[in-house]
Amino acid sequence: MKKFVLICLTLLLSANSVKAGFENYYKFEPNLDVKFIQSIEPEDKTLKKEYKTILKNEKYIKQKKYQKADKLLPDFIPNLARFINIYSDKKDFKNALETAKRLTELDTANLFPKSAKDYRLGVLYSLNGDYINSNKYLYPYINQNSYARFQIAQNYYYMQDLKTAEAHASKIKTQEDAFYPAQELLYTIYDITKNPQKAYTAAKNLIKFDPGNPQNYMRIAASTSNDAEKLTNYYRAKQIYLSQNLNDMIKRINNLTAPIEQKKIDEAYKKLTFYCKKPDWFKIKERSGDLLSDDISYWDKRQNEFFNTANDCISRYTGSNLAACFQDLNAFEEREDNSLNAENARRIEARQREAQIQQLVRQNMLLEEQNRMRYYNYYPRYYYRRPYYW
Repeated sequence: MKKFVLICLTLLLSANSVKAGFENYYKFEPNLDVKFIQSIEPEDKTLKKEYKTILKNEKYIKQKKYQKADKLLPDFIPNLARFINIYSDKKDFKNALETAKRLTELDTANLFPKSAKDYRLGVLYSLNGDYINSNKYLYPYINQNSYARFQIAQNYYYMQDLKTAEAHASKIKTQEDAFYPAQELLYTIYDITKNPQKAYTAAKNLIKFDPGNPQNYMRIAASTSNDAEKLTNYYRAKQIYLSQNLNDMIKRINNLTAPIEQKKIDEAYKKLTFYCKKPDWFKIKERSGDLLSDDISYWDKRQNEFFNTANDCISRYTGSNLAACFQDLNAFEEREDNSLNAENARRIEARQREAQIQQLVRQNMLLEEQNRMRYYNYYPRYYYRRPYYW
């Protein structure tokens, strides 16, 4: 028993000794990042032992054996900082918060800046749904750190205090780091409160900072009342979604643009004094939309061609010439319907033929198995009888 107590005491003293002199082996970043600095092994026996313990700890960290590292050096400040990020990456915000609180308690020498620890606590309290404590830690830095102000604005948004959330987010200036997420938050607030003019301004700001994000073009299209601008931005978004192979978004945009495009045809058709059948995309979809309905590429291509042709008719012709152009478009779409029906029939026939082949294969396999079992049952002695001389 005495030997066991002595071993535990030795380990505890060793851990405390390492904790007392570990600063020289690490670089502490303001964002709570920590980097190990490889050093020459000390000659002093005590320091050598401490350094070997730290090396062992670093080996565990590198191998992602975090429990062993924590057992070797419990409450070791460099490890606590790492564990905060590890828990956060795993979305384990509860343990991340508890670890951040422990780090703040132990880091009395402020190896990490107090502002950085407070900010991380504020964010983690928010991620755990405690917006009151989050704001308490963030308010002292509201004029120093734009992300602190943004987090406070977001906390008020989560508390459904949209007016206060807007007040804080709108104070974040263009040159500040948190301007982009603040504009995203403002756009959401203006969308909820039905303020399209301010939503449009926020969306334009977002485009300036991230023109490669298709969602920003969707935001402009949704907040403008100008049909031409709506179409321009929807189509810009679609080009990006096409490159990302996001078929659901392509289908959604086609559903949004079709009524706007059809309205141009309707307006041009009203002015005609010569009779022709009105080209109507929605009637085309109604009579043929269930054919190849899962083939988004087909319907995207066909919708594009339909409206491009219709727009070309409207821009080039008037009167009887426009009526003739519309008639040609209708005739073309009827031929497309016939081709679509024929293609669909071919696909159905191919699927049925494949199903029949599979059924025949299964039947043949079953027949072979039945014949094999019948043969074994009829001649069992020839398979199991041993030679007479055994």
